[in-house]
Amino acid sequence: MNNLINQIRSTDYIEANSIIKHASGIVDFFLSEDEKLDFISSYDDSCQFVCEDKVSYGDWQTPVTLAKKICEDHISKFGEPDVLIEPTCGLGAFIFSALEKFSNISEIHALEINHQYVTELKLNLLIHALAAPSQHKKPDIYIYNADFFEFDFSPIINRCHDKNWNLAIIGNPPWVTNSRQGKNNSNNIPLKENKYGLKGIDAITGKSNFDISEYITLNLLKLSHINKGGISFLLKNSVIRNILTKQNIEQIHIGDIEQKLIDASSEFNVSVDASCFSARFDCIPSFVCRIKDFYTNLFIREYGWINNSFVSDILLYKNFAKYDNSSSLVWRSGIKHDCTDILELTLADGVYINGLGEIVHIEDDLIYPLLKSSDINSYQEGKFRKFIIVPQRKVADGTSELKFTHPLAYSYLTKHEAAFARRKSSIYKGKDKFSVFGIGEYSFKPYKIVVSSLYKRINFILVSNIDGKPIMVDDTCYQLDFDNLEEAKSIYEALHSNEIESLLKSLIFMDAKRVITKSLLMRLDLPLLCKDKGFSIISR
Repeated sequence: MNNLINQIRSTDYIEANSIIKHASGIVDFFLSEDEKLDFISSYDDSCQFVCEDKVSYGDWQTPVTLAKKICEDHISKFGEPDVLIEPTCGLGAFIFSALEKFSNISEIHALEINHQYVTELKLNLLIHALAAPSQHKKPDIYIYNADFFEFDFSPIINRCHDKNWNLAIIGNPPWVTNSRQGKNNSNNIPLKENKYGLKGIDAITGKSNFDISEYITLNLLKLSHINKGGISFLLKNSVIRNILTKQNIEQIHIGDIEQKLIDASSEFNVSVDASCFSARFDCIPSFVCRIKDFYTNLFIREYGWINNSFVSDILLYKNFAKYDNSSSLVWRSGIKHDCTDILELTLADGVYINGLGEIVHIEDDLIYPLLKSSDINSYQEGKFRKFIIVPQRKVADGTSELKFTHPLAYSYLTKHEAAFARRKSSIYKGKDKFSVFGIGEYSFKPYKIVVSSLYKRINFILVSNIDGKPIMVDDTCYQLDFDNLEEAKSIYEALHSNEIESLLKSLIFMDAKRVITKSLLMRLDLPLLCKDKGFSIISR
C-alpha cells in the first residue's frame, strides 16, 4: 500500500484512478482531486468505519462464508457469470466472494447508499488486490455511492443483452419495510404508491405496506427479462412468498424458482424466517417455487399457483382441492375498538373493573363476555378473563341515545371521551365518537365458531350464549355465526375433518405473521363437505 500511495502522490486523481484500476480493477476510485488528497492524508492501516444508523439501511451484513456458498450455488444453477450486479453491497461480502468464486467475471457493479461503507469497501478491495496480486486480468469493479431508488440499471442490462453475457444479480437487500423506514424518518424508501389497487380498509389499515427488499427484487427482475443468467438473493420468506403471489399478475419472465431455507438466527443473530431465493432469467413465466434446505439441498415441498389458487403444498393440495372454493358462509373478524382501558373489563367479586383500575357501574345489558386470541386455546365453558362494553348493535348506530336509554353507560363513556378522541386509526374519522368496528347483528347470534388469527396452532371452538348473552370476540379472531345449534355442530365437525385439516395444511404458510386470515377461511367450502358427509346444514 505504501508503494501505491507514493505512486499516486504526485499524480492527479485521474492518473491515480488509472494506477489503482490496473492494480485492483476498481473503476474511478476517486471522484475528485480532493478525495485523492484526503485519502493520502488520512490513510491508516487500522482505520475503521462505523454505520451509525443500521436500522434505516436494513443493515445485517452477510457473513462471507454464507456469501461464498451462495455464489457456489449460483454457479451450479446458472453457470459462470460475466457480469455481477449487487444492488445493496454494504461492506462487500458478495463482491469478495464473487472475486474468489467467479473465474470468468468481467464486470462487477455494486451500489451502496452509505458513503462510509463505500469508502471502506474501496479501501478493503484495494488492500485485498495488493496483498494477492493476480496474473489474470482483473474484472472492472464499479462501486456506486448511490440510492437504488434513483439508479438507472438499463445501460448495464442492455450491454449484457447486446454481448450475450451471463448476468448474475446477487445480494442481500434490506430486511425492513417502508412503514418502518417512515417511522425512522429515513429517505431510503421508494416513492409511495398503492400499486396493486387495494381499496377501502385494506389500504387504510396497512395491507399495502411492503418490504423494501420486495420492491428492489421485483424491479430488478423486470429489468432482467432480456438476459440470460439468474438471481440469488437473501430474502425473508414472507417477501419470497409475496413475489410469487404477485407473479400471477406480473408474469415476470423467470423460471426454475427456488427457495433454500437458511438459519437466520445462526447466520445473522436475528429471529427471522429467511431463505436464499433464486430464479433463472428469460424464461416462460413460472408460478411455482421449490423449497429446499440450504445446507443439505434436501427437497421439502413445492408451493405456488395451481388452478388459479395460491397454495403452500402443491402435492397435498391436489388431494383436497375439491373443497377450495368460495365459501357461502361468511367469516367475520371480531370487535375493533382501540380503547382497551375503557371498554375491556375484568370481573372480581361481582364488580367490574376497567384497565385504569376504576370500578365500573353501568347497565348490565351492554356488558358481554369477551374472548381474545390468547383465550381460545384454553377456553373453558362459562369462564372468561375479560368482558367488553358494546355501545352499538351495528357500526352505523349512533350512541347519543344512550344518554336516555343507558344513562350510566353514557356518563361513563363521556367521562373517558378523551381516550376515544386519542384513537389514531382513520377508520374512526367521521364516525360516532364512541363507535366501534367489527360489530353487527351477526355479533349477537347465539352460536359461534371462533378461531384465533395469531397462533400457529389452529383451534376452532364452538361457543354458545352464556346466561342469555352472546360471546364477543376481539379483532384478532374470526367467527362464524349461527341461529341453529345443529348447523353449528355440523360445520364444527367439518372443520375438524381430515379433509379440511389437510386442505388448511396445504394452504397455510406457518411462518406467516398471521397464519389464519379471512381470505383463507373464505376458501373453505364447508357446506360441500357437509353435503358429501351427510351432515345437516341450513342452506344459506
